[in-house]
Amino acid sequence: MNLSSILAVIIAKLDGERTIYAGLHLLRGKRSGQTLQDVEYYNLKAFFGILPKLTVEQYDEAATLLRDSGFISTGDDSFVHLTTSGRQLVATLPIYAFNGWDYRGREMLFFARLSLVVQTVSHFKVGEHAFMPIQKDYDSQSFVKRLLHKQPISDPAYASYIAAELRLCMERSGMDDQQKVIVTHRLSGFGLTGWTWDQLADQLKLNSFAVRLLFIESLHRLLTVIEQSSDLSFLRKIAKNVKVTTYLTDSSSKTKQLFDRGLSIEDIAAARNLKLSTIEDHFVELSINDPQFPLTQFVAERDVKAVVEKVNELETRRLRLLKAEFESLSYFQLRLILGARTGGGN
Repeated sequence: MNLSSILAVIIAKLDGERTIYAGLHLLRGKRSGQTLQDVEYYNLKAFFGILPKLTVEQYDEAATLLRDSGFISTGDDSFVHLTTSGRQLVATLPIYAFNGWDYRGREMLFFARLSLVVQTVSHFKVGEHAFMPIQKDYDSQSFVKRLLHKQPISDPAYASYIAAELRLCMERSGMDDQQKVIVTHRLSGFGLTGWTWDQLADQLKLNSFAVRLLFIESLHRLLTVIEQSSDLSFLRKIAKNVKVTTYLTDSSSKTKQLFDRGLSIEDIAAARNLKLSTIEDHFVELSINDPQFPLTQFVAERDVKAVVEKVNELETRRLRLLKAEFESLSYFQLRLILGARTGGGN
């Protein structure tokens, strides 16, 4: 796994309908209307926000590698396409188990808690009650203190119980041997210091960026198993509130509150002193994330069906092409239809 291979998968899903930097915005988790629409339209939730600190230079390097290898090309319309060899490359890649949409970087909160639990229990088990916490974050420290309060953390059996849950979770997750090495070696314990990214890269003969990608996917795998397993009670406590519970931006949530109170789009724009186009972006976001979104308040059902059929016929979600087919519909109405009815479904 490396950034280039992930980018190739993303470009394959965008299917020649976006520029190369759509992938950068997606991987960073940019919460713009365009990126949030792309996430839904092109079934890209898995990759949303998995690399919030990705630099342009790192992204360009991965894109250049794909281009120089003949896997991608850019058309006259500036949209990026997979070449024939690019499609062959994507066909050989594994199915990645990222879940960026649900975790958005919060998988690191889970690991911060886990690593602090392991460090604490490891020290108490041998009678060492004073140590420098591996996690400096106050919220993580407070969480672990509450979690371990009045627990038999000096009892070796308690440490074994936690280790057994973690081992079972890793076995169920489907992570490979490299990922197991990365996760376990990032943990610290009594007399043991967690490995750095560079140490892991040297050990596994990978670059440190690839190691980080494998680590992130590992955590998403673990969190998915924990959510689905009722017999991992301790890990479920560690994962509490890690998964995102609201998928709307704060601004869109405020717009929804006003809409639920009966205000029109124009009234909401006036009340919030925002442009009408901004409020329309919020409604498109609502159409994507709210299964109960009242689409037919904005466009007739017969038009919805006609647009969906055309999307499937043309195999495109490009607004300009759809607008040419449905001149009577506004771009806003088309975006609502795409958001509510033509998403990736995951």
